[in-house]
Amino acid sequence: MNTFEYVSVMHSIVLALGIARLLGGFADIVRHWRELDSKWFFLGWLTLLLALHMGWWFGLWARFHSITDIALTTYVVWFTIPAVLFIASRLLVPDFRDVALPDLGRRFREVRVPFFSCLAVPMILEIPGLISGAPPTQWLIVTFGILAASGAIIRDERWHRILLGLMPTVYATFMVLARASLGA
Repeated sequence: MNTFEYVSVMHSIVLALGIARLLGGFADIVRHWRELDSKWFFLGWLTLLLALHMGWWFGLWARFHSITDIALTTYVVWFTIPAVLFIASRLLVPDFRDVALPDLGRRFREVRVPFFSCLAVPMILEIPGLISGAPPTQWLIVTFGILAASGAIIRDERWHRILLGLMPTVYATFMVLARASLGA
């Protein structure tokens, strides 16, 4: 077992927990489809979070599979992203086991600040790389982070609907360009 395989196990576990939470949320929304309001908006955020989980998992291998040694501080920084993605998943997906069905619009408003704060974390973690001359695609992650921060700051529901269009677009652009830069 090499270093990357060893350290990626913890990432995989945490990412799998977040993905399981998201998939359970999808299933609960489908099960209660007729009774729920704001379901399309909510499904959009669930889908973006699922894409972020999967993108980080694939990106982790693409960027770091050839490492032979890893400092603990580096590992902690790497681990922060799956950790905040899991937290974002726990925040966003309501507990459908409650007596009353959740009001998805209200749920989103209640968790908006910590949810978007979790999505802004990758931007903060990319700043040192940008200072040291990271690839231009990393600026898309910074843009994503700025958009996420604006979601935490701005309460306007129309802005959140705009973000639901902008953030996946920025993320998809990043994934396409990052993959091209890896020659894949």
